[in-house]
Amino acid sequence: MRTRYIEDLNNIREMEKNVSELIEVSYDRFILYVENNQKNNLEEIIDLDHDIRQYGADIERFCYDLLALQQPVARDLRFLQMSIKLASTYKRISNHLAQAAAIILEFPLRDEEREFVKEFIKNQKDMNINSIQSFEDNDNELALRTIEDDQINNKLFEDCIHYLVKLTKTDQITPMELSEKVLFYKYFERVGDRLAKIADYSTRLWFML
Repeated sequence: MRTRYIEDLNNIREMEKNVSELIEVSYDRFILYVENNQKNNLEEIIDLDHDIRQYGADIERFCYDLLALQQPVARDLRFLQMSIKLASTYKRISNHLAQAAAIILEFPLRDEEREFVKEFIKNQKDMNINSIQSFEDNDNELALRTIEDDQINNKLFEDCIHYLVKLTKTDQITPMELSEKVLFYKYFERVGDRLAKIADYSTRLWFML
């Protein structure tokens, strides 16, 4: 019985790594769009959102089943509680990326904006890898560094807003596009916040050791 329980916990860890890898695929599709301007890459991000949210729901259900059947305590209880939060956070990250992709299907990126997106994704891909690694390895130092990296996203968001304001001053952007592009960059800024939140879950686990 105990062996099966340990296997179940390990299966949850593996599922969490898998959903993180699917987020990585979404980022890769964004980069492909930035480089080749093929809209099918954006459509794939939107399609992936369904798979990622389903995966997140499976993790949540698995955790709730273990909580009900095994009634874990101490470290295992905390791990399952944080895993439920992590799964919910991944679902939100995926939804933000899908919403961002939908905006760009209607309002394509300018050359300058492509550079902003590259910078966002470069930083967030590292955060995605480091946040799940810190969670699975109980690496408090890596978690804190990942949380700090979110400041890069905040600075990029400010730069993007300044760029959009500059476009308005020369009538190079319509009010509708301006509104949608602000939301587009806000989605990326929120993704950074949520990746930092995953790293924060790791610090809560660390203090339980």
